[in-house]
Amino acid sequence: MHSQCSWPISGDLSLQTKRDGRDFIIPLAPLIFVTPDNCVDISVFIRSGENAFSVVQQSDMSDYMFILHAHHPTPVQLSHLASYRKRHEEWVKITRAFCTSEPTESLRKRSQSRS
Repeated sequence: MHSQCSWPISGDLSLQTKRDGRDFIIPLAPLIFVTPDNCVDISVFIRSGENAFSVVQQSDMSDYMFILHAHHPTPVQLSHLASYRKRHEEWVKITRAFCTSEPTESLRKRSQSRS
């Protein structure tokens, strides 16, 4: 997905939705959560079935057009996700190295040999 566009930079635009009964406000101007290919990913808020969103503007945004575009992940998004997963798996391996426990039997033998 490639698009040449401008985006409002004032703090007067947000997307409001609910997930699991909780209200969420996602700031859209200025953009905080942007994918590597300059999209706003709201997929974490999408559930099977009916979804409701409100785009709330608190100033004149008549120079802009906002479109919700559902699509399969782009190659850039998939690459970013694969990189994230790899870093996460490496982190899990590192933390597991610190969290391994010895069997109780081994600890007893060690304490008995010190006595």
